[in-house]
Amino acid sequence: MAREMLSPHFAKDECVCRCGCGLCNATPRLLALAEKVRSILKEPMHVHSVCRCKAHNAKQGGSPTSKHLKGQAMDFHCERLSPLVVYNAVAQAWYDGRLPELGGIGLYNWGVHIDIAKAPDGHLRTWDRRKAR
Repeated sequence: MAREMLSPHFAKDECVCRCGCGLCNATPRLLALAEKVRSILKEPMHVHSVCRCKAHNAKQGGSPTSKHLKGQAMDFHCERLSPLVVYNAVAQAWYDGRLPELGGIGLYNWGVHIDIAKAPDGHLRTWDRRKAR
């Protein structure tokens, strides 16, 4: 059986809430951003999380205002690129004007978070939540 694709490189089963509730509210804007990020990185993106219901978000320790609740965020890693390399490439693309859809980017030991939620003043929201090993 063929996978149901939400965009050229991202399937519904990658984006659906991981708790099994079936929520899949990934927005077209997020999927378009993810496709652009993938083309910039020139690497497959292994999706950790896109859509989350309130219960699963709470269980994951997510913020009550998490962009994942609205299908506006993606957590991912690239097998052959470190999270720092991915973060720097995506942030640089925003600064160069190639990713105007990007609203926020976060760096973690496991990978990178991207979202489409814009800051009121238009700056790129950034954070580094890596933990020492």
